[in-house]
Amino acid sequence: MSVSDVPIVSHAGKRCMKSSAKYESGVCMVGVFPPPVHGMAMVNAGMYELLCSRGVVPFVLNLAPASLKRSWFNRLGRIPSVAKAFLRYLRKILDGNGITLYIGLSGGWGQIYEALFVAMARLRRARIFLHHHSFAYLDRRRLPALLLVRLAGPSATHIVLCERQGQRLTQCYPTASQTRVVSNAAILPLAGRTTHRNRTGVERIGFLGNISREKGIMEVLAIAERLEAQDAGFELYIAGPFENSGAENAVKQTGVRLRTVKYLGPRYGPEKESYWDLIDVLLFPSRYRHETAPLAVYEAMAHAIPVVAWERGCLSDIVPPAAGLLVPCDQDFVAVAVDQLLKWRRDPTGFAEMPEAAAKDFIRQREKYSANLQGLLDELSPSPARLT
Repeated sequence: MSVSDVPIVSHAGKRCMKSSAKYESGVCMVGVFPPPVHGMAMVNAGMYELLCSRGVVPFVLNLAPASLKRSWFNRLGRIPSVAKAFLRYLRKILDGNGITLYIGLSGGWGQIYEALFVAMARLRRARIFLHHHSFAYLDRRRLPALLLVRLAGPSATHIVLCERQGQRLTQCYPTASQTRVVSNAAILPLAGRTTHRNRTGVERIGFLGNISREKGIMEVLAIAERLEAQDAGFELYIAGPFENSGAENAVKQTGVRLRTVKYLGPRYGPEKESYWDLIDVLLFPSRYRHETAPLAVYEAMAHAIPVVAWERGCLSDIVPPAAGLLVPCDQDFVAVAVDQLLKWRRDPTGFAEMPEAAAKDFIRQREKYSANLQGLLDELSPSPARLT
């Protein structure tokens, strides 16, 4: 089983237990793990499997909510599970285990929960690794992040997803002085295939991810509206689970009204591979305030698919001009994207080299950060002699 096949930690753990674990429970992982499926959960599961591959069995405390809904009711409903997880961690660390604490950080008030684990780890002089997945508290300083970083102290290791994120982190929170840049391209098993469908022009555009207004589904539907009104000959394929009924109704109503819009449902494993074979360009107009290094963009590039996205988070470090188009956040995404798609349709030569450039740049990023990832794994799972 791989991360791309929607791993569940309990399943991966069974596989991990079959290996010869060297330092069982020496690493405690706190965070969200699939299900439900989203980027941060997938990266946490990826780190878990990488540690397993080294013969290390992390002790996992899964703080995942029951669904993708972001209501305050749903967030407060996590309190009992967080309290239970903290008591389990307390027992472990008082028994002398949990000498290394790894937290896949949330981006908002969930950091208050995570600060409890950091405070206890600091009291017990545990090694602390904080993996940052959000830009929401880097655009301006936020109280939960300030509290958490100060509790972690200057010796904590902060894992960031790109150089820009690391710079913003140290600017906003000077205590976070120990940073390691590890791209998601290096963590997830998305090396892509050696051969790809030959894309010499644009006919089929796509959206893949958790479907919501924040993730840009309304902009995607508006693009389809304008293209069909011009009889431009494009088809739009939407894949992913709905986060709420509003997004579901919008997609289904548009699909009834427009013959060029098709909703395919969630796509995982082999079905996702077939989806990438289907489309020529990925649309990613996310306005999600936590957006940092979206996995859908990496996957598209790995499959030689250019990306048109709103510029936010780490995307300027991920998508070079030769591999797609980044639209500044103060510009009309729909207008810019429609104009670019029509230009590529009228002049395919301007598009023809982009698919190969996207695939090559993904491999470049994966190779560039693989040494950083291996160094991080060495730090997370040192030999017992190094810990005494």
